Amino acid sequence: MPELRSTLSFFLDILLRPSRAAGRLQEGDAALQDSLRIFLAYMASAVVFYTLKPAGFPPLGPDAPLPMPGQEGLVFWVKVQAWSPVLAGLWVLLTGSFAKLLTGGRLPMRLFASGVAALLPLLLVLFYTNTRMPRWTLGAGLLALCAAAAPAVRSVPGSSWRAYASWLMAVNSAAIALLPLFTCAVLLGSALLYQSLEVALLFWTLGLATYGTSRIAGVPAARAFCAVFLGLLSQVVFVYAFYLLGILPKAVLKALMAA
Repeated sequence: MPELRSTLSFFLDILLRPSRAAGRLQEGDAALQDSLRIFLAYMASAVVFYTLKPAGFPPLGPDAPLPMPGQEGLVFWVKVQAWSPVLAGLWVLLTGSFAKLLTGGRLPMRLFASGVAALLPLLLVLFYTNTRMPRWTLGAGLLALCAAAAPAVRSVPGSSWRAYASWLMAVNSAAIALLPLFTCAVLLGSALLYQSLEVALLFWTLGLATYGTSRIAGVPAARAFCAVFLGLLSQVVFVYAFYLLGILPKAVLKALMAA
């Protein structure tokens, strides 16, 4: 099928020829559709992998803040992966917004402003967890921060948002590519290999995300990396806030954070 051939080609370009893959972002909806298929394949593979992976592997140690849940079934991991589009959407919005903040001007000043923007939701969450403020005030505070960020979001062209969505969904190609090695690590019972692959996947994903963000926003790689990294950190804060607001179940939070 032409659609599957196009998706496979985009998948291989992301992994082997990122510059060519970035050029395909000009295709607009076609690239977005390819990325969506890659993202759905990633979600499906993650459901199967974590359903079959033995509970407690690799061991996280007694001091781990969020240990992996026990041996859960297919339905549980479907529920976990149902949150993946939410996380991806957050990463797209946050990365694009931070990239806009980091465009132009001197890097120290732009980075300071971006750091403050990333720090505000974290401070709100910390204040909530260390005081007796009612839950609704946390939600209201987060909504206020989102409203304050709206001008930065609106200033990003729609074509750029489409490109960010296409690229940041497609970077999950790295996880699909490494899945056979993760499977081997589980079958061999090698925690060291598994954890080494996790580190490799993290850096590979960050590298791909940085490259694409740099191309889309037209900023140097250093600024693009800051946007990607701050976007990921802020994503974690918002996910934890969803748990505090009672939107995200605790078991799903543990799975998202520890998987």
